[in-house]
Amino acid sequence: MEFSHSAFRRQGASIFMTSVFSPWPENAAADFGRRPLKLRHNLADSPLFSDEALIRLIEATPRKNYHVNTMPCDSNDPHLWREGDMTGLSGSEVLAAVARGALWVHLQRTQETDDAYRVLLDAAFEEIERNAPGFKSFKRSMSVLVSSPRMNVAYHADVPGQSLWQVRGRKRVWIYPARAPFLPRRAIENIVLRRASDTDLPFDASFEPHAESYLMEPGDMATWPRNSPHRVVNEDCVNVSFTTEHWTRELAAGYVADYANGLLRPWCGGRDLSRETRGPVFLAKAALASGHKFIRRFADRGTPLTVDFRVAPEAERGFTDVPPYALSK
Repeated sequence: MEFSHSAFRRQGASIFMTSVFSPWPENAAADFGRRPLKLRHNLADSPLFSDEALIRLIEATPRKNYHVNTMPCDSNDPHLWREGDMTGLSGSEVLAAVARGALWVHLQRTQETDDAYRVLLDAAFEEIERNAPGFKSFKRSMSVLVSSPRMNVAYHADVPGQSLWQVRGRKRVWIYPARAPFLPRRAIENIVLRRASDTDLPFDASFEPHAESYLMEPGDMATWPRNSPHRVVNEDCVNVSFTTEHWTRELAAGYVADYANGLLRPWCGGRDLSRETRGPVFLAKAALASGHKFIRRFADRGTPLTVDFRVAPEAERGFTDVPPYALSK
């Protein structure tokens, strides 16, 4: 049967079975967002992730809401991560390039591109909140990831709360503690302040014994504590997955503390400051962060990127090099 987005919107959550999740383990309610967890979901067969739906989603996603990237499959060096373009290509051409090449297609804010994904996103978080008493989320977002066999994502840390949902293929994710030396305070402050990218983190092979590692297969969902560094490697198959991000009052307060601490660090001898999120000192930091963000809005010109390849389904690597040019997002 041909998939219809309008039909999905009419049926709402029922299209992806009666529940987003399989039964939660006993410890999941208390541990959600506080330690790495692997849960089971029922979305692997959702028509929202069929080839036909992905083709439509790729074609409907505006340039400001996607990244297409490549890097050598045998490298974990974030400096080799390259930005590309797929403007004007059909969704089927992009999928063909992913299948034969070395590409990572990241379709951001899919809930803004099509309401069907918003329905799914809201249903997922409503169920999480029912299963995890006290967990209340806001400012939710969803991204769909389509990636080539053996592609990897370098060691990095995200700012909002983050979960990875596997739909097709297999990948392995390694999750590291959100503390030094895995995540130096100065590094996360610079990421929060957008002075550095989320991959500007020191990585060392000695970190491996401290990582929680999950093999992600269709129907798996992994989540982890705030800012936990992680990296991902696909197995020898095309992967389709999606990520969800969210904020809670606790996450937002932690963000404010890191933002203000990053501003104050040069004035405090470069030392680490408290990440406490209560009391008069935190309120002063919140005022500082709010004022800085307000002023910054007027000078914000987006994140500068250098685009140096274009997706090409007929090319051996799924892309061809182009003369570098600047893009701001």
